[in-house]
Amino acid sequence: MNSQYLYYFLMLRRAFQAYENHVPIRTTMNDLVQILFCTQRNVKLVLNKLKDEKLIEFHSGKGRGNGSTIIFLENLEQSLQQQTLALLKKNEILKALELVKEFGEGTKVESFIMEWVSTYFGYKQVNSKDNEELEILRFPIYRPLTTIDPVQVFFDLDAHIVMQVYNTLVEYDYKNRSFRKSLAHNWECSEDKKSWLFYLRKGVRFHNGRELTAEDVKHSIMRLWHSPHKWLVNDIKEIKILSKYSILFQLQEPNTLFLYFVSFAPMSIIDIFDPSEGFAKLPIGTGPFKVESVDSDHCVLTAFEFYFGGRPHLDKVEIIRLPEDLREDMEERKRLIFDTGESPSTPMTDWDEKQSIFSGTNILTMNVAKSGPIQNLRLRSYILTHIAREKLTHLGKPRLGIASGFMITEEINAPSPIVEKETKVSDKENLSSTGYNGEKLTLVTYKRHEHDAYSIQQQLIENGLNVIVKIVEWDEIQSHQMLNGADMILFEGTPNGNFISLFELFLFEKGFIYPFLTVQMKETMNENITKIKKEIHPSKRIKKYRELEKFLVEEGVLGFLVHKQVEVSYDTTLEGVSFNSRMWIDFKDLWYKQTKIDKFNADE
Repeated sequence: MNSQYLYYFLMLRRAFQAYENHVPIRTTMNDLVQILFCTQRNVKLVLNKLKDEKLIEFHSGKGRGNGSTIIFLENLEQSLQQQTLALLKKNEILKALELVKEFGEGTKVESFIMEWVSTYFGYKQVNSKDNEELEILRFPIYRPLTTIDPVQVFFDLDAHIVMQVYNTLVEYDYKNRSFRKSLAHNWECSEDKKSWLFYLRKGVRFHNGRELTAEDVKHSIMRLWHSPHKWLVNDIKEIKILSKYSILFQLQEPNTLFLYFVSFAPMSIIDIFDPSEGFAKLPIGTGPFKVESVDSDHCVLTAFEFYFGGRPHLDKVEIIRLPEDLREDMEERKRLIFDTGESPSTPMTDWDEKQSIFSGTNILTMNVAKSGPIQNLRLRSYILTHIAREKLTHLGKPRLGIASGFMITEEINAPSPIVEKETKVSDKENLSSTGYNGEKLTLVTYKRHEHDAYSIQQQLIENGLNVIVKIVEWDEIQSHQMLNGADMILFEGTPNGNFISLFELFLFEKGFIYPFLTVQMKETMNENITKIKKEIHPSKRIKKYRELEKFLVEEGVLGFLVHKQVEVSYDTTLEGVSFNSRMWIDFKDLWYKQTKIDKFNADE
């Protein structure tokens, strides 16, 4: 039966839940229209369908003013459990949870689904239809996947999945801050850093079985010219295929950081000739896992047996979105692959507290491209100087301390993050000098940063500003309408990898900085980034980068708020743990130690 009709039945049964089954209930068509929120014609269609399914009996009143009679043949819990089980069978877990939340609060169905969900996640050994033993890892996420097409990816979760499915020419080793072979087994560059030659591995297979060649690399990179990541290829003057397994990139300007560019997730190589239909027209990759199915709430990855880097230990990884309000309950039940400490939870005493990881930096950006009071530099300065960063740190973990810029770990032996002191502004702008007349200012963010957003709102209201906070979903915040309507956006910048992740924050066309700039600001920023790319000395490169930050801060385009750091923990039986530049655990080398050899000691 169509799930929509079952939903209508639940709405009706809830409205008349005081009545037992098989009891005639007097009602009117107008009442039913109000309950189902649809037209009288649609109500009649619904009633007929429910009658056919033997869920109700319905007798329409004869004549004007005569009431009708409805008789329910199933109660609310029975129907809800059936619908919930049907959704779980189809792996539509989020829909099942939402349905129970709406109709089953306090019922046995609520207890059932929570127990089912809590035992569903974690490491599992199951038998396939062919009676083959499979090792599966299932874990929850609390935000939607927005895309796993490399040229569209921006958020860290999406980029992490991309890194499991596709490969780049070279890989950046976050831990050792060095480059290693990937699709290219060797490379070289000209002295002027304008020509870069890559030699491809032979025998690398796409997930569809076709061999990767230099032609695939060329056409895959060319996709970026028509994407929000075109900043990655703007310097490329020509791509030359020298042979089936060698390819040359000729640049217009010297780029000492080009290896960082070609190791970046959006530069992943795909089979351009065979994109599959589905979630964002999913392309075919060469990575350790191939996509079995994917949408915004559910992603299933299966091991690629012919992966050139060696088959993964796990047979399957299943990633499922759960509602944010279930996060704490799931953490208490210890069913996560790992805990990144994004919300308060009960300490996991039987888990291994591995390490503290610098997560990112919260920043507030101003939409200078939007007409209105925010175009006034004096007002932007007033806003940024009247936010007490110290108050934000008082909101607690994972906030580490006050920020005055992004932390740079690239190419330097940086110590642990230094917590900075709040800079006291002795000559703050006077509100009356900004030309502000009480206009509404909209601050947009997503749920992860709502506490910071409301603290900022309260501080700015106390200083005479009319600020409203709008909390939106991850997959809504990048929409053209949302970006155009926001005066300010609060988000977390995560440039953990190297300079390339900083450039992404500034240049991504659907990001939270680039769309907010004036044409002149964009030109100045691009000029600064060109200087950074040309600079061969790391210390001078960092100095040039700080000049770019200073420019954007002085223009009132962005304000650095607080650094964030999380304690990462995971199940002690989990082996092969390795964190990538996106602060996620790569799946390829994960495996579970099921027992200890001591158990086989003959003396025991």
